[in-house]
Amino acid sequence: MTGCGTNCECGGKEADAEIAPETALAVIPGVRDVVLIASGKGGVGKSTLTVNLAASLTARGLRTGVLDADLTGPSVARMLGSGEGLATDEQGRAVPAFAHGIWSVSMGNLVPPEATLAWKGPIITQATVQMFREVAWPDLDVLLVDLPPGTGDVQLTILEQIPVAGAVIVSTPQKLATIDAERGIAMFHELDIPVFGLVENMFTFICPCCGEEQPLFGAGQVEALAKRRHVPFLGRVPLDPAAQSAADDGSPLVTASPQSAAAKAFGDLAGKTLEALERDRKGRGKMDPAESDAFWRRLVDE
Repeated sequence: MTGCGTNCECGGKEADAEIAPETALAVIPGVRDVVLIASGKGGVGKSTLTVNLAASLTARGLRTGVLDADLTGPSVARMLGSGEGLATDEQGRAVPAFAHGIWSVSMGNLVPPEATLAWKGPIITQATVQMFREVAWPDLDVLLVDLPPGTGDVQLTILEQIPVAGAVIVSTPQKLATIDAERGIAMFHELDIPVFGLVENMFTFICPCCGEEQPLFGAGQVEALAKRRHVPFLGRVPLDPAAQSAADDGSPLVTASPQSAAAKAFGDLAGKTLEALERDRKGRGKMDPAESDAFWRRLVDE
């Protein structure tokens, strides 16, 4: 997979903003379902949830991969302890890292932590497509895509280029976070992408000394949003300091501390995600081409 850093062959030149129709992505060979993990704001624990959801799915016997689409703020490589550098196959494609039973690709595998990733939008969108097209993904039951926060270029590029089974949206209980989460719901609904549900993260804090749970922001905002927008509420995950410690050590919490309350919550989320996949695997197609064209024209006009 080619990069766009200072040593890249492209010399840092800006990539074309549009992908030619004939090169648009179809089904990723060997990947059965692609599930997006999204959030309206940063700092809500989306990447931690992605990694632990992947580990929980793996524990259930599914072949699971993670694509870290947050190119300028990658964290999956560190959280999985997958290290720097990716091998290439005989076709020149990047071979995903493999750790904790999970296949993954992240910019964190390709650039050192101190490297500056100050890229313009066209370069980011091209690199995003490359992470799907120029990676030798093995046969996977589920590929989780850890999106950057918001509803920008990366999200729209993925939704336009690849078939997506559905999305899980993560939010903390604060009002500001749920406002942005609602924008994410609107985007997915506009493009006829199933929203598998909302997850309320960090709804309580688990004391590392006594194990007592204390409310942080108040509960109920995310569940209320789910009811208002008619999407499933998938549950709550407490803030456990052990999750961050495990991530710093390169291990998912569900592997490092499987009996913790947060790990059990991630396991419940995995079960509900599988149920949603089973419900939506059949009969959910892309929107009508005319509706799709109208949507993209409206985005440009706005």
